[in-house]
Amino acid sequence: MKLWRVIAGVLAAGFVAAGVTPAWACACGGYLPDGQSKARVYGENALVQYSGGTEQITLSMAVRGTSKKAAWIMPVPAAAKVELGDDELFSRLERLTRPKRVVKKTYWPFRDLGIMGSGRGDSAGAPTAPGAGVNVKQQMLLGPFAVTRLGGSSGTAVTDWLRTNGYVVPATLAANLTPYLTEKWEIVAVKLAPRSDGESLSGSTPPLRLTFASDRIVYPMRLSKGATTTQTVTVYVAAEHRVDATKVPYAGVQPELLFAGPVEDEALAKPAAFLTAYTATYREPSRITDDFTFERAANDDAYQRVVYVTQNDGLWSTIAVLFGGLLLLGAGAAVLARVLVKRAAR
Repeated sequence: MKLWRVIAGVLAAGFVAAGVTPAWACACGGYLPDGQSKARVYGENALVQYSGGTEQITLSMAVRGTSKKAAWIMPVPAAAKVELGDDELFSRLERLTRPKRVVKKTYWPFRDLGIMGSGRGDSAGAPTAPGAGVNVKQQMLLGPFAVTRLGGSSGTAVTDWLRTNGYVVPATLAANLTPYLTEKWEIVAVKLAPRSDGESLSGSTPPLRLTFASDRIVYPMRLSKGATTTQTVTVYVAAEHRVDATKVPYAGVQPELLFAGPVEDEALAKPAAFLTAYTATYREPSRITDDFTFERAANDDAYQRVVYVTQNDGLWSTIAVLFGGLLLLGAGAAVLARVLVKRAAR
């Protein structure tokens, strides 16, 4: 077994203790290692599947450093079923949506001189006991995690409960939770519960899957406004049709379309097998004010990025090309000479 890759699971909130600055991580919530570590979350991948009023979010985060304690918080609009996901999911999605590779020929000695095209790749595309004001709905052990589903009357009530139950709570969490609780969303809190001493969190986290009812396609982002470092999020949306991002976390950062098209993958059951992928980087997470929401696009036009790669064809190919060019020039010169002779003879 890959030494508890599962331990690298879905996690949340910020650094405290010993004056460590909170490093809010994913678009969905926050990441909080123990106060002795310097682990940071710098990005995440999420698959959002939607069909018939049911949404499923599968999430994995990218972590630098190691931590022996961690926790994660995820707001969802309705009661959620929580499960561990497929470790290989995002590797497959990356392969399905990667750019098409187009080779451009170049000939020695013209390589990288700008005569036959640049050698650089250019991208283009065609189109535990609850406190006051907290309702503990469910508690469970899931792999190495202790998972709790919470409802709450206020952000302060929920953060008090989290603090009482061993979570490290950054100062901004209560205020950032308040909009979700006002809208009657549920909070899923996940805490590392290792089965043996010495287990720690590092690397890319294995996915956690949450399934819940929703009348729209939404990916929660508002908690990320507490982040202090640049965050990159890639969201894959699997639905019956191509989708547009109709709301974005911060209007100053428009997500980049990576891919759109029908795909075949064991995790994407029909009819929700049309995949649309977006990515966005937030260098100033404090400007985030909203969640991602997606709606059906005007059409199902496919889109795939293209990367052009220059390939040198070698010395003999170059000689052949030069020789052919010389023959063409000679033939052209002969034709021109005959024309001039005829004109001079008139």
